[in-house]
Order: sequence, then C-alpha cells, then structure tokens
Amino acid sequence: MAMDLSGYVRKRTTIKIGNTEFVFTELSLADLAAFKAHLMEQRKKINYERRERLLTDAERIGNIEPTELLKFLDSSISEEELEAQMESVEGLGYLAYLSLKYHYPEVSKEDALKVVTPEFVEPVTLAMFPLEPEKDLKKKKEQKKTPKKSQKPQQ
Repeated sequence: MAMDLSGYVRKRTTIKIGNTEFVFTELSLADLAAFKAHLMEQRKKINYERRERLLTDAERIGNIEPTELLKFLDSSISEEELEAQMESVEGLGYLAYLSLKYHYPEVSKEDALKVVTPEFVEPVTLAMFPLEPEKDLKKKKEQKKTPKKSQKPQQ
C-alpha cells in the first residue's frame, strides 16, 4: 500500500537572479538517486569507448590480462566521486535542474546551467540542501562568537 504524500510540501526558496525570481525546491533522496543514475549513464557511455580501446591495447601489448583491467571500468560510483560530481559545475547544474523542474517543468538542463551564475552558487546550494535547524542555529551562534574584523581578539 502506497503512502499518501499529498500533504507533504518540500521546502522552497525563492532566489532573485538578475531580474527574475526563481523557486528552488529542496532535493529529496529520489532526486539524488536520479542524479546518481544520470552519472552512471554518463559513465556507461564513456566506459564503452574505454572498454573497446582497452581490449584492443591489451591484445596489442599481449602480456596484459584484459579482464583484470575491465574491473576498474565496471566499478560503481563511490560516495567520494558522487560528492565530487555534486560540487562540479556540471553536477551543480544538473542538481539545479532537478530542483527547478518542480516549479518549471519546461526547464532544460542547459537552462539551469545558464541561470546559476558563480555569484549564486552558495544560495542555490543552500536552497537545494537546506541546513538542519539545529545546525543552522549552531552556525549562527558560532558567527556571533567570532570577533568582527574591526575588533581585536582578547588576549
């Protein structure tokens, strides 16, 4: 039996970029799974070309076992690779696309890359991955404790 999620509303953040206000939606685990699937599809295409070249090179060299080399191509995406991709320009653009498509179904991946300029990377990232309330409060408290540049720290 499926759970009724009709009353569930994700956090939305409106960010003014240029003269237009865009609504970014908090990403869910389903969105992150879609992002990982997108990365896997990209890797699959790249690995097909690599596999063909690797087999040809291994055969030409002669003393290399191709199946041992293929193990490196057939590996899954690690958490470190996933995080690195999320922080890349293309990854951030794709995540912004996933976030924007809830309010703008017609948005393309290219449009999302064009909308998010370097100036707005941080606010867009926070809109897609909002801080937990406890972490947000702790961060604000830490900022209050940090002396301002004009103040000298007490010794």
